[in-house]
Amino acid sequence: MKPVALSALAGVLLILGFVPASQAVEILRWERLPLPVPLVVGQERVVFIDRNVRVGVPASVGDHLRVQSAGGAIYLRASEPIPPTRLQLQDVESGALILLDIAAEPAKDGQAPLEPVRIVEAEAPAKRYGGGAASGADEQADAPADKSVPRRETPVPVVLTRHAAQNLYAPLRTVEPVAGIGRVNLRRGLALDTLLPTLPVHAWALAAWRLEDQ
Repeated sequence: MKPVALSALAGVLLILGFVPASQAVEILRWERLPLPVPLVVGQERVVFIDRNVRVGVPASVGDHLRVQSAGGAIYLRASEPIPPTRLQLQDVESGALILLDIAAEPAKDGQAPLEPVRIVEAEAPAKRYGGGAASGADEQADAPADKSVPRRETPVPVVLTRHAAQNLYAPLRTVEPVAGIGRVNLRRGLALDTLLPTLPVHAWALAAWRLEDQ
């Protein structure tokens, strides 16, 4: 091998020697069982979930736990020890819930920083309310002509009404996820005078959701 080639190879190896190894990531699979995410006081731990979620934090730990969410990642940092506590992550679009069991303890001597966590879906997700009907020969026979619109076992207005009622009046843990449903901006001044015209009722809109074209 020529000296020039040897010098180039040595330069490449030298450069690679200074490239830091990527940090390991702990993979947790969501299978409808609470996922343990331990914390160390004073250290930030990142949870990658790759979706837009709302984080439900119990009031009992709100003053000792900093929670930030950005770009499909959640940043958790405990300022004091926290007993075992459950956090709720709710998908903004579908309403699906993911449960995290956290607990924060003081750092031990020589303890390495905790690695980030990535949450992935189970390989066979459970059937969701308002989703497609049973698969098989019957599904192929009754499939709609437009394959881009999934056939639903429940009418879309019923799915929307049920989802809205659960989001407004039911605990977060009881809200059933619906694929494709999403929160939309509420139009100001929406007139509801014709909703119950024969009754002395004053109605106003609180929130709105969209599924397909409704």
